[in-house]
Amino acid sequence: MNSYTKIEVSVGAFVITGMLALGYLSFTLGGLSLKQRNASVHARFSSVGELKVGDPVKLAGVRVGEVKSVKLVDYVADTELTLDDEIKLPDDTIASIQSAGLLGDAYVSLSPGASDHNLGNGERIMRTEPAVSLTELISKYAFGSPLSDTEPSAPNKKTAEGDKTGKSAEEQLDEALFK
Repeated sequence: MNSYTKIEVSVGAFVITGMLALGYLSFTLGGLSLKQRNASVHARFSSVGELKVGDPVKLAGVRVGEVKSVKLVDYVADTELTLDDEIKLPDDTIASIQSAGLLGDAYVSLSPGASDHNLGNGERIMRTEPAVSLTELISKYAFGSPLSDTEPSAPNKKTAEGDKTGKSAEEQLDEALFK
């Protein structure tokens, strides 16, 4: 019978612990989950911005699913979202595309409503909010809104016609950002 020394047993325990830690890190950092994500819902957006397959779906800031597909249907972006099985969404839930940072990381945020009826598997979220474009926000801030505050029906000449150099608002924004 083989007798193992104290050093051999401790080295074996160390190797097994290291392998378990490596397996745990692989699942955690790789974004793998042991939870079943069989439930799916669809949502249509006028613009998805930088949203892509695999991006998270969050409810109250907690990841509850991921984007399974993004495709163009009838000139709008149709997304399929897979959710954890235990998540039940009211049929008046709002799906909005949010930005996780300035680098363009996007995710779908779900805001459940107060309806007594839940969405079924494969049904569509009817209320959606598209992604907000950073260049549109900067343009509105830098050049004002399309309508002047003093004359509600008159267009703002600076944004509608450009400035005296003949440059459009978008060209002026590009110059301001990239000089």
